[in-house]
Amino acid sequence: MLRNRKKIFTLLISALCFALILPVASTVQAAQTKPPTPEPFPMAQRLKQLGQSQEDLAYSIGVQAYVYGYPLVISAKTMGEMTQTRAPLNQFFYSETLASPAFRDIVTPNSDTLYMSAWLDLSQSPMLLKVPDNPQDRYYTVQMLDVYTNTFRNVSNRSTKQQSGRYMIAGPKWRGIVPANTELIQTPTDTVWLIGRVEVKGEGDLPQAVAFEKQITLSPMLQTKQAAVPQVSPTIPADALTSLSFFQIMAEMIHKNPPPACDRVLLDQFEAGIDMEHGFSPDKLRPATIAGLKRALTDAPQIVQNGFVPYTTVHNGWGSFSPVGIYGNQFLARAFIAYSGLAANVPEEEMYFRAYTDDRGALLTGTKRYTLHFAKDQLPQTSAFWSINVYNNQLYLANTAANRSSVRSNSGTLVYNSDGSLDLSIQKEPPPGKEANWLPAPDGNFNLVLRVFAPIPDTVGKAHAWPAIRESKGVK
Repeated sequence: MLRNRKKIFTLLISALCFALILPVASTVQAAQTKPPTPEPFPMAQRLKQLGQSQEDLAYSIGVQAYVYGYPLVISAKTMGEMTQTRAPLNQFFYSETLASPAFRDIVTPNSDTLYMSAWLDLSQSPMLLKVPDNPQDRYYTVQMLDVYTNTFRNVSNRSTKQQSGRYMIAGPKWRGIVPANTELIQTPTDTVWLIGRVEVKGEGDLPQAVAFEKQITLSPMLQTKQAAVPQVSPTIPADALTSLSFFQIMAEMIHKNPPPACDRVLLDQFEAGIDMEHGFSPDKLRPATIAGLKRALTDAPQIVQNGFVPYTTVHNGWGSFSPVGIYGNQFLARAFIAYSGLAANVPEEEMYFRAYTDDRGALLTGTKRYTLHFAKDQLPQTSAFWSINVYNNQLYLANTAANRSSVRSNSGTLVYNSDGSLDLSIQKEPPPGKEANWLPAPDGNFNLVLRVFAPIPDTVGKAHAWPAIRESKGVK
């Protein structure tokens, strides 16, 4: 009886297992014959996503390329304008008057020095720069910038120690013999901008300053056919900063003036939309790529114009920017200075501090009157001079009723207090009895730039605080 029960139990277990396995096997077999499940997204939607991804990638590339290339396009634009309206390539243009509100060669110009400038094409011949003896200890500098707006050299009264000098300016690939008594300056790019500044010591000094300026000369080292015929640079389209021509100009400038090798890792990323090797050709790009680049051209200019934030330090309303003049891989800083202060020099030659607000943070305006008080030990320490210029919101010299837009320490007219301190009045109308220390203000909002030419080393640093600009509440 017991043996029969065990047989019956075994048969029941086997039947139960078979019953459980059979549906699983049937399910597997059914799955093998069942039609495949449709893809979760229709092909049209996937193609739309692909196009959007291509556009977004081109947008990202376009923004980065715009920040990197902005100084190149500004250089091409400035070179085109100046070689056609000022002087041809490889020749100096000498200004014989101080800059006025009508001056548009560069943004944020000063009205305290004479400007001279020359755009060089060193692909055919080196150039010879000569500077004269300087017995009057007049401040001057010939600043040299590559096409990326990096300052690679200054020939100034600081470097010459008031002596005359001869300098051979040669492109990066030039090899040859340097003449006797001549210093070789090898440039990073074949396209170079020389911009000179010559101190004017008060109104009566202008003729002497002009005469000194014209003793700074430039001539080709080799008399080539190209050197014999005045050359100009092509005109850049008016919409170059907001149209696809931006990338074309950028690629052309990079092809003619290769960047440092370390920049290649960034430029290689642009190849998905901007061919640096063969030039930018919109007709060879997909519509999504064109759309992304055009969208970048809408947003990137604002990024450049607001690029000061990471690099600005503000004390008492005066902002200082770093780096200036030499930028390394800080491409946004380089682009912002090209936008707001093209050809800003290195701190060893010139330091800049800009103020938009008074001590309470209110915007400076011609409807109010202000006082700027320097204690004796707060005055800029310099081996040359300092100045304060007033600008409009477009960053050009402001129009004022007095037809003057600066005060400067070398004018011979400033009146100091008995303790050596200095009070400046900043307002539209001249302050009675204080006209000598008056900085005229324009209508509407304005901003000020304090410049220190040839600052004494270690007297001004990032933590330096100039006195605040305070609103005057007294009687006019």
